[in-house]
Amino acid sequence: MKIVAVIPARYQSSRFPGKPLADIAGKPMIWWVYQEAQKVKEYSEVIIATEDERVVNVCNELGMRVMLTSDDHPTGTDRVAEVAQKVAADLYVIIMGDEPLITAEDERQLIEAIASDPEADAVMLKEAFQQPVDVVNTTTIKMAVNDSGYLLFMSRSAIPFPKAALGFPYYKNVGCYAFRKEALDFYLITKPGNLEQAEEIELLRLLENFKRVLTVTVDSESMAVDTPKDLERVRDVIAKRA
Repeated sequence: MKIVAVIPARYQSSRFPGKPLADIAGKPMIWWVYQEAQKVKEYSEVIIATEDERVVNVCNELGMRVMLTSDDHPTGTDRVAEVAQKVAADLYVIIMGDEPLITAEDERQLIEAIASDPEADAVMLKEAFQQPVDVVNTTTIKMAVNDSGYLLFMSRSAIPFPKAALGFPYYKNVGCYAFRKEALDFYLITKPGNLEQAEEIELLRLLENFKRVLTVTVDSESMAVDTPKDLERVRDVIAKRA
């Protein structure tokens, strides 16, 4: 199975413009994501996908493979789908360019899970919430998962609602997931459904069309950098690792 890792890195973020190049310990944020992916020997290639020449130039200076893509893509998955039209693979691992705390071990668990389950069209990483306030934060996406580990729904609301039981964890998605080639092709040609448009969560496109999405629980420090305040928290974590 040929596996390609793609790191979508949008420069023109509405909440944090230029964040792929934000400095973390002397290197741009995208460098940290790329270097961790380089540790995964199962990847045939690791490619950064961006819409901005400034990111391209920095990647070239630092010896990272980069591909300039359209600036019209509404999501990171759409950006990866463009890469998939040019770079053939059986499996595409998508690592968000604003999650520099995802580790190579997290990514390997993703690969092992989908390799052992031929019924899965895609696989996602998840982790249990550590902070109760995050459960009601609408910027964090919650996941409803059945006992077999398959994803049932994703929402910005707190799901499931604890009406009759309290002894269960709430899960959030980690910014690393994988699509089989067939699933990515399906995503590309399928229009967003009502649920995806309401929640603004692109992976609901698979669930709305009865695709099987497996989840894997990891013990991760991952956190998406959406604001300069998030960046400060990530800088602290990476400084402690060093």
